Amino acid sequence: MPSALAPSTESRTLQRLLEITQDILQAPEIGDALDSIAHGLRELFGFRYIGIVAAAAPGGEMYRRVLLGFTPGLENARLGEHVPREAILKVLAPEYEVVPHCFYIPAESNAKWAYPIYSGDLPLDAPRSDPGAWHERDCVTMVLVDRDGSMLGYISVDGPLDGRVPSHETLRQMQLFVNLVGLALTNARAHVAEIERRHVVEETSRAQSDFFSMVSHEVRSPLAAIRGATALLQTHFESIPPERRSELLQVLGSSTTRLSAIFEDFLLLSRMDAHKLTLRLESTDAVSVVEESVARVRSEHPDREFRTLYLEPVPGVQADAGRLVQVLTNLLSNAAKYSSPHSVIAMELRGEAERVYFAVKNEGPGIAQADRDRLFTRFGRLSAAKDSSIGLGLYICSELVGLMGGTIGCESEPGRLTTFWFALPRAQP
Repeated sequence: MPSALAPSTESRTLQRLLEITQDILQAPEIGDALDSIAHGLRELFGFRYIGIVAAAAPGGEMYRRVLLGFTPGLENARLGEHVPREAILKVLAPEYEVVPHCFYIPAESNAKWAYPIYSGDLPLDAPRSDPGAWHERDCVTMVLVDRDGSMLGYISVDGPLDGRVPSHETLRQMQLFVNLVGLALTNARAHVAEIERRHVVEETSRAQSDFFSMVSHEVRSPLAAIRGATALLQTHFESIPPERRSELLQVLGSSTTRLSAIFEDFLLLSRMDAHKLTLRLESTDAVSVVEESVARVRSEHPDREFRTLYLEPVPGVQADAGRLVQVLTNLLSNAAKYSSPHSVIAMELRGEAERVYFAVKNEGPGIAQADRDRLFTRFGRLSAAKDSSIGLGLYICSELVGLMGGTIGCESEPGRLTTFWFALPRAQP
């Protein structure tokens, strides 16, 4: 047996290694990169069957990613199979390690592998034809490692074209090849991870910039109103007619309320992000909460007509009463803002098998299909919105409903009816 590969073979190996490295760098999925590795091994070292088991990410679960040379039926049945790491480590015992990370397990051994793929035609107990001949129960396994020596997966080969057990030198060359492509795979993953990290940093920076710009704009408007009204009252209080004073005081009150609401939303958002928002979930009278919420919004919009629709009895709901009122008043206020001026705003309430259903319905321009995907997202404003809303209300509603174990949604027919609904679990008896 030769002590090393011939120069032409070494050159071919290096060329194929460079090609595979390029394939790995360009592969959109790990399966594509591993498939290129399998074909390179077959071409360079002459095996009919190659299987690769690997994790999609460092330390992740191992799955059968590649089966090269096997029947379509077996591929369909076994591709994607989960192979536990502990099972792999158990069978790769030190006594079978020919070179570092390369294991030859002969058919005569007592090793039992729980995930075999047998490709031969001979009976499983058939004897070896001669000492150097390949047996269909032989197994060569090469471990894919990263730069730190951690296992990314393994490659198994079977059916050598020359029918012989690979020499020690061949196994060394095969494992060297596998080690190099393993490093290439690790580098490709690191490159992708770095690109993703940079993308996240850029998106975060952009989101922060947009956030501060939006906050600045949102706060500037009520502050300007407060400043202007205050200046007029301070300098011309005696000469201002009573009705004008009343208007200016109303501006001060509404602008102060608006500022307070903005900062409350920001504080609530920060507590949500820090996972420090604690809700008190308990049996709550759904009818009482609905009536309180409608009364609050009616006082803010005395010119609008609100109707509450429900049939007795309505079951209790498992919720935080204060946060439930917050969700309802937000939805009702939005309906008052965006619906047709003289239309009725309906608040529907009904009990279902395991939940209580709340719905706010209004007639108006509706919501375009293109806008619905961002309704419940952070800072998600409608493209046709005319107000300066910062776009946190529906996002906060969605988060609060989720924290109470419920679901939320919207249905809209542009130019006719829009329904914002959510459902929460019924209270336990």
